Amino acid sequence: MDNREKNEGLCAVYNQGAAKASGRVLVFMHEDVWMMEKDWDTVLLKKFRDLKEMQILGVAGTALLEAEPYAHWPAANIPYTFGKVIHLNKKSEEFFLAVYNERDGDQEAVVVDGLWFAARKTLFEKCSFDEQTFTRFHFYDLDICMQALEFGKVYVTADIRVLHKSEGSFEGEWKEWNQIFVEKWKDKLPAKTADEPLPPNKLLKTGRIDLRGKVKVPSW
Repeated sequence: MDNREKNEGLCAVYNQGAAKASGRVLVFMHEDVWMMEKDWDTVLLKKFRDLKEMQILGVAGTALLEAEPYAHWPAANIPYTFGKVIHLNKKSEEFFLAVYNERDGDQEAVVVDGLWFAARKTLFEKCSFDEQTFTRFHFYDLDICMQALEFGKVYVTADIRVLHKSEGSFEGEWKEWNQIFVEKWKDKLPAKTADEPLPPNKLLKTGRIDLRGKVKVPSW
């Protein structure tokens, strides 16, 4: 979807894309995200076949989301957070690996980050991105996940690797939209998966691994 002229909110654009798409699994990703492996689609489709209840799959997210002080999913930390994402530090122009959990595989979650996620096409027969409430760029991702939990499960995988040429921004406008999100979902927050996530193999917090000189943007 090319939104350069209309400059509509992301929810509106994603709803238009979901309506036009014909596949069984839809992928939503930011324009500054690159897939790091060529067979990612094969991995993705197998996960949707194997996990029948799964409605949304992301590459970073958490099994616990609290409202205070902010509904900021990385704040839950390990063992609730999950995923590994390559980011670009724009100040230093260097890449680093954000490790939200050292384990690989999949973990059930309540919300995922919107930088990249996939959803069943059938989910949008039951709900949609809330373009009336979230008219800009923030919290559309957490909101669609909270909706999806009414119809199935949300998961995070560490088996699909992406590169994100950004770290995100969590100041100013983001805090205003946080208040709107929390007000909408105040009766459902804190949100947590029914089962506790597996304990980590190591006692650590989410961290960064320096990838200077080890990563380049894929050419495909």
